[in-house]
Amino acid sequence: MSKIWLSCCVLVGFAQAVSAAEEHAKPPIAVDLNVYPLLDQVSSDTDMTLVINAPLPGRLSYFSFANFRGITHSNAASFTRSEQNLRWSVSESWPVDLNAQAIFADGSGNDLLQIGLGWRVSDTRGVDEFFDKINLLYRVTFHLKRFSAGDDDAWQMEHFFRMTFPAISRRLYLSGFLDQTFDLNLPSQFPNNPVTTEIQLGWRVLDRLYAVAEYRSNDFRFGDEKNFAVGVEYKFRW
Repeated sequence: MSKIWLSCCVLVGFAQAVSAAEEHAKPPIAVDLNVYPLLDQVSSDTDMTLVINAPLPGRLSYFSFANFRGITHSNAASFTRSEQNLRWSVSESWPVDLNAQAIFADGSGNDLLQIGLGWRVSDTRGVDEFFDKINLLYRVTFHLKRFSAGDDDAWQMEHFFRMTFPAISRRLYLSGFLDQTFDLNLPSQFPNNPVTTEIQLGWRVLDRLYAVAEYRSNDFRFGDEKNFAVGVEYKFRW
């Protein structure tokens, strides 16, 4: 329960902080609430996610998510994982960020801090016009140093993309992430470099309400790696 409260307090605290800075920020503060009443293969998987994405003064930005399970599938709701990211753009003209990521996860000894560099590939001069033409946003973050209870030598590549399809419909989008973790000390049944990925297809039903379908794969969930979820997403903007 303590991690649930800690994660929620961090989320609320940052939301209030960025609200105070709203008049100085051009992009909107985005809070997305996702609920998944249908889980295909793993009923104990995440069935609610809260995402916050907000600009901050001084070329800073904040991104986070918190995952919960048992919200729609049982009477035993619990916190599973949260990531809190603070990013600083090193220059107005360079698409590079310094990134600090704190991870809070269910269970003992699973919390950690990572620091590294993010590259906004689709904002890079020379290829930005191509990415604009295909309506694709893509970034990759290299978490080069990890501070944790174990596996301090591990490092991670985190890929994120979002694509829209105006030629088909402005209501449609495809987004997702893929995390690759290297040099982890894992039991032999796990892959050497485990991958976690989620790919979401969304359709705007009405105003800020979306229907979403999500493919999930998690190499850390041995025996239950694959799952498929269907639900709704509401996008708050201010």
